[in-house]
Amino acid sequence: MSRVLKVADLHEAYTGASREDAILMANMGAVCYLAVKDGLYNQWSATMSSEDAVRVEEWRSEGRQAMLESVKTKLAAVESTAVMLAIAEEKLEKLRTSNDIEISRRVNEVLEGYRKDYELSKMQEVSAMRQRIAASEAKETFIQMVAEANESMKEKIHTLEAQLASLQAATATKSSNAIGRQGEAIVLELLETTVMEAFPYSSVKDMTTIGHAADFHLSVMNSRGKHVKILIDAKKYKRAVNTDESKKLQMDVDGDEEAHAGLMISTNSAICKMKQFEIGRTPKQKPILYLSLQDMDGELQKDVLCWAVRTLLAVVGEANQDERQKMIDQIELLLSGLNSSVREIDNVIRAQMKSVEGLKEIRAGLVKSTSAFRKGNLTEEEEEVEEGCDAILKTTGNRCNKKSADGSSRCGNHKIKK
Repeated sequence: MSRVLKVADLHEAYTGASREDAILMANMGAVCYLAVKDGLYNQWSATMSSEDAVRVEEWRSEGRQAMLESVKTKLAAVESTAVMLAIAEEKLEKLRTSNDIEISRRVNEVLEGYRKDYELSKMQEVSAMRQRIAASEAKETFIQMVAEANESMKEKIHTLEAQLASLQAATATKSSNAIGRQGEAIVLELLETTVMEAFPYSSVKDMTTIGHAADFHLSVMNSRGKHVKILIDAKKYKRAVNTDESKKLQMDVDGDEEAHAGLMISTNSAICKMKQFEIGRTPKQKPILYLSLQDMDGELQKDVLCWAVRTLLAVVGEANQDERQKMIDQIELLLSGLNSSVREIDNVIRAQMKSVEGLKEIRAGLVKSTSAFRKGNLTEEEEEVEEGCDAILKTTGNRCNKKSADGSSRCGNHKIKK
């Protein structure tokens, strides 16, 4: 039975009322209905006859019975439904259990499949990673080996270069040292055989094995009875002695408080930026004389060396700096004059040599003319001899008579140089 209340089933007054009015009308109608219902029931019960009461009771019994039957039917249906629900619930539970098991199994299978796939994938990744790591380690090992080999080769090359440089330096040093020792030996012999004989109470100390002390320390007594210490540096170079050596000697002289002067002797070459017999001064105003023995014979070397020592003694003996400088200037002026005189003498010698050569040519012409005059009385063999070199040999006093050079009366050895 439908319990839906429709507006059409209500009194027409409801149709025009508002919702609030309709609710009030319904509530008021319900109250009136309950009051009227109880009163009508009581009125009906009072007016009802005995037959109507019996009939009503029967109707009530029948209604109750029908109601009970209906209830029983409904209860049976409910019980059947309950049983079916229990069975269904049991089946559902079993189904749920089986579904859960199946789902769990399938999920486990899927998960196991995923796990295996994942493990397989990871194993492949790990394998690839291991291969990369192995390759990287092998590469790093190879690089390290190459780097170590490279460093080893560098060390060997460096060692070999150092050995080569050492050998070259040793060779050059031995060569230069040997030449240097020759120069030192020459100067030491001159000092011992010449200077010590020319200057009484003098002494020479060999300092070649000691650094920053020059090569020799010469001690000479001056006219006042005072010993003068001269530091001597000997050089034997193929080229001119460089200025660094001059500076070193200056430092050695200034570094020795007992030293009064210095003397640089070059046996085979000139001295850079220094004239022959030039006298310089150290920063502490100590005199240093620069001497070259180049192109001098033995006796001249001895005389020049003694002169150099006497010059230094004279300069050192002058205590006044101005007088000392004046003396040095006078010495330089004298030497400049001597050099000029030497140049003039050289010019005169060259002029005289040219005159001699001219006289020789004149003589040769006279000899040739005489030979031509006598030509008719000489044999061919004698003529060939007479037409040879007309130079007179110093050893025998005879003519050279070797074949003359073209256009000259002399041979190649005795040809006149112009």
